[in-house]
Amino acid sequence: MGPPDVRGMLLCHAGAHRLAFLAHEVAAIASPEGRDAASARRAFRMPDGAARVLLSATGGAVGVDTLEIEAEAHPVLPAPPVAVAASGGSLRGFVLVQGRLWPLMGLVDFERFLRGLMGGA
Repeated sequence: MGPPDVRGMLLCHAGAHRLAFLAHEVAAIASPEGRDAASARRAFRMPDGAARVLLSATGGAVGVDTLEIEAEAHPVLPAPPVAVAASGGSLRGFVLVQGRLWPLMGLVDFERFLRGLMGGA
């Protein structure tokens, strides 16, 4: 039996870096103005910034530079435990889309991880 498939993702960029989120975890997409969003760029040691903010149903917010919707089903490849630990448990695996590997992140866990990098700001 192969890896499980996921359908419905948001493919995002933080600078040149790729991130994927399950669409059902995103309650809304908003502009960053007036939002207290944790910038995904922080995970890559880049200056904060965002063009869009992904909002979770619980109120968490992650800022990304770009996003596109991917509706097709893709298998989730497992992530090495060391990578999961380094991401604060937010890395769920990898998906191969458009000939590239995209880290599949849990939105709420990733936001918590980014806030930790920001010193809880």
